[in-house]
Formats: sequence, structure tokens, C-alpha cells
Amino acid sequence: MKLILDKSFQVDKLKLYLKLFKLHKSYLAFLSDQKEMGIGDVTLGSPQRIKGVKSTSSTYHLFGIQQKLLSSVITKRMTNFLDMPVLLLLFIKEKVEENEIARPIVDFINENLKDLRESEELLDY
Repeated sequence: MKLILDKSFQVDKLKLYLKLFKLHKSYLAFLSDQKEMGIGDVTLGSPQRIKGVKSTSSTYHLFGIQQKLLSSVITKRMTNFLDMPVLLLLFIKEKVEENEIARPIVDFINENLKDLRESEELLDY
């Protein structure tokens, strides 16, 4: 397990922490408003099965009920970008509207995943 991303960012009054670990042919992501992280919602994303066919990745909500939609959107985005399975542990303790924070979170993840791709941190581990 190799830590390849450890960042924090601000969305309105909410400070979020993102950690991404590279595993063997998969990724483990933590996103939380608590520095110590937490479990919260657990979602697994798997990439499209057939290469070259226009299909979306699948997400499976394994645990939790707080941010089900937000967890699915983030997991699907990460899975599509990384083209490998991603297990997301999303823990947001503050009461927030998912639709208000979803776009800034996805934009932040997109920007950082592009930076990782350019730095070649996403190569096989």
C-alpha cells in the first residue's frame, strides 16, 4: 500500500481531507472533514468491463446511509479516471447538502488526479 495523494481543501466553511493509496491493481480513497478520517459511507467502484465500448463504471454502496449519492458520484469519477477498482471511505461529520459540495469535490479530485497522471504516480505499484 503506497500513499500517492494526501491533500486538504476548503469547500465553503468545510475543510476536507483526501488520501489516496495505490494497492495492487486497485486504489483505496479516504475523504473526510475530520483529519483522523473515519468510515462513514463505503462505496466500491469497478471500471467498465469491455474496453472500447462506451459504458460507465459501476458503483456498489456497501455500507452507510449519510452521503450515498455523493459517495457514488465521487467513486464513479475516480474509477473512470483511474480505470481500476476504487474503494472509497467517505466520512463527513458536518451536516451539509450533498448537491452544494459535490461539484467542488469532483473538481478538486479531477485536478489532483490529472496532476498524479502527469507525475506518473499512477504507474503499476
